[in-house]
Amino acid sequence: MQQHKHTVIVSPAAKKKMLAHIRFLANASILAAKRLRDSIYADFNLLAENPNGYRRYDSKDCIENLHCKLCAKRYRIVFEVIDDTVYIYDIQDCRQDIDKNLV
Repeated sequence: MQQHKHTVIVSPAAKKKMLAHIRFLANASILAAKRLRDSIYADFNLLAENPNGYRRYDSKDCIENLHCKLCAKRYRIVFEVIDDTVYIYDIQDCRQDIDKNLV
């Protein structure tokens, strides 16, 4: 039996942050930047397959139904599932202050 796939929509702000993280890493290592890019895209595919298996995102002053997934050991994908769609709102560097990242 084929599993239902959700549609994944990455917000322009999340896409911009993702590219900024990859570019920053590319200054140190092109190979590491490619690994990060591949890891993020692989996690997007995982979210399309099963977005409901991840913990709630707890941060003050944020939307109540957000969830998050750790990516590449240092990055957090913040998303919401509405019906058959996964909305990715933010991709955060976990080493930064998370309360300044997401409104």
